[in-house]
Amino acid sequence: MGVSRWKGGRGRLQNMVTRPAIHQRLLFLLSVLQSIQLPFPPRHSPKTSPMNTIKLLATLQQIDLELDADRRTFAENKEAMAPPEALKNLAAEVKAAEAQVERWRKERKNWEEAAAAQQAKIKEEETRLYSGRIKDPREQIALQQHVESLKRHLETLEERTLEAMMTLEQSQETLQRLRETFEAQKADWMSQRAALEKAQEAIVAHARALKAKREIIAKQLPASDLKRYDAMRKKLGGLAVAPLNGRNCGGCGASLPTSVVQQVHAGEMVACPICGRLLHD
Repeated sequence: MGVSRWKGGRGRLQNMVTRPAIHQRLLFLLSVLQSIQLPFPPRHSPKTSPMNTIKLLATLQQIDLELDADRRTFAENKEAMAPPEALKNLAAEVKAAEAQVERWRKERKNWEEAAAAQQAKIKEEETRLYSGRIKDPREQIALQQHVESLKRHLETLEERTLEAMMTLEQSQETLQRLRETFEAQKADWMSQRAALEKAQEAIVAHARALKAKREIIAKQLPASDLKRYDAMRKKLGGLAVAPLNGRNCGGCGASLPTSVVQQVHAGEMVACPICGRLLHD
């Protein structure tokens, strides 16, 4: 009986010795597991804090303002790329001058043909007059007077021809001057247009990069905050998030209560009590 008691006491003593050792081993294994980084991310990301949300919204606002500026500049450049009114008017003047030159060219031709026909007629009548076939003196006198009348009319035709030639030359000079002016102004406009086309390409590339950045920022925001921001942008002229300028709202310029200023400095989501814009530090 004494031996059995001793054996029982020895078993309890062994249990008392081994339990602390097991506990130490468990603690060691736990520390090892905690030091190991899991290869997979947690299934649910932590919620965005108010401070992070307002910072993200402020960044989003800045991106949207730049996109708005790009849209305005793009529209202005597109309008400037159209031919200016002065160039259009000059083109119309060139066209009118071309029509004037063509008119006087035809006019000169008509007078020249009329004068040539008159000369032929005079030559024909003079041939009759001096052919000796006309014996009657009165008929000779009448024919002579007719030839003189034809010659006087020829002088008129030649004067008209000369006037048409001079007017044609003046019209051609005017057309040449207008064409030179038009080509010079057109070259200036084409040069400006080429520069604007390059600027448009740069704007498109910049806007594309901003949109990609905006998409990344927007994905980090809660859907409700993003929806609220977009609605405020439409309502408040594109500016939903305004900076805090001292104690004033950067959107409407109103002086803010101390409590609101403190909330903004603390990174809380707080709106201007006057205009309703979200404020950021």
